[in-house]
Amino acid sequence: MYKPLLLAAAIAGSAAGTAQAATFAYISSPVDGLISQYSLDENNGALKLVNQTKAGDQVNPLALSPDGKTLYAALRVKPFRVVAYDIDPRSGELKQASEAPLAESFAYLSTDRTGKLLMGASYGGNLISVQPIDADHRPSADIKRYPTGPYAHSVRSDPSNRFVYAGNLGVDQVLQFKLDPNSGALEPIGSGHVSVAAKTGPRHIAFAPGGKFIYVVGELSGTVHSFAIDPQTGALTPVAEASGITPEMKLVHGEIRNAGNNDLKDDPTPRIWAADLRVSPDGKLIYITERTTSSVSAFSTDPATGELKYLGNYPVQEKQPRNIAFSPNGRWLLVTGEKSAKVGSYSVGVNGALQRIGEAPSGDGALWIEVLTLPGA
Repeated sequence: MYKPLLLAAAIAGSAAGTAQAATFAYISSPVDGLISQYSLDENNGALKLVNQTKAGDQVNPLALSPDGKTLYAALRVKPFRVVAYDIDPRSGELKQASEAPLAESFAYLSTDRTGKLLMGASYGGNLISVQPIDADHRPSADIKRYPTGPYAHSVRSDPSNRFVYAGNLGVDQVLQFKLDPNSGALEPIGSGHVSVAAKTGPRHIAFAPGGKFIYVVGELSGTVHSFAIDPQTGALTPVAEASGITPEMKLVHGEIRNAGNNDLKDDPTPRIWAADLRVSPDGKLIYITERTTSSVSAFSTDPATGELKYLGNYPVQEKQPRNIAFSPNGRWLLVTGEKSAKVGSYSVGVNGALQRIGEAPSGDGALWIEVLTLPGA
């Protein structure tokens, strides 16, 4: 375990010696290959770096097991693999438990709702995959691969765990599947997808509490789209769309990027470059990140109807914000910046207004965030 500056050794010891619940954030930083563990005070939003784990080159997407006992981390260098970490139930500290191969370099990682399946989406490999997780939370090397169109960017099972959806950025589709929870097999629903407008770039996805709706962010358009989920078949039906881009942001439509031109160095035009999407715990608020302007846009949503309303755009100090995450109580938003030396903590105010109230040192290139509350012992 690597503990920078011997920072907050007492925090971990204190957490281990009390019976109070504790909330932690785990953030990957691919440039230095670290997973940083932070404590988050849900009373005031204070964020403190506890320790850092050497995970490996290009550690990127993370996923928590539903029971909060294991953190999975995907490494985006060959040989592509996932590392499973046991989470200490008192201190939240990580201990490497196992490794397993992955189908490709993954931009997104998740488990199904039972924690028995690991799923991933490969942007460069144009596929999604499913592999079993055993009773000890160890991923298997038995991998099912499902080709997609260009640039698959997310994959998640719905709250009922009967359906799986994937954002397919390069072909402007949201893929839809039936899930066999025992074998992990995926079967296309209907045509296998629902389409959005050209050059939307469906990227990350999230669900309304209760699972009636799925929300999708367009990387190239800066829009949020809601779809109703048929409770019998899982088929998606478009419901609403709202833009998080205003004229004051002075952005033009985005372009598809890849490893060779991620920063569009030969194109100085300020372009829309949205990234993450998160839904508040009560299902009434959505945030998306926009990297070109280093800002976050807020939307209200009705978890009963799926309707969307743009609320405002808020600059953040984290340059090129990649991922965000709500605290479990919904009062705080954590923000990482791919080009920021700090992770920010923001209070969530009236109509989604954000105010920066704290920070902590970040790893190099910080992006993926997973938040976990441990009940104590």
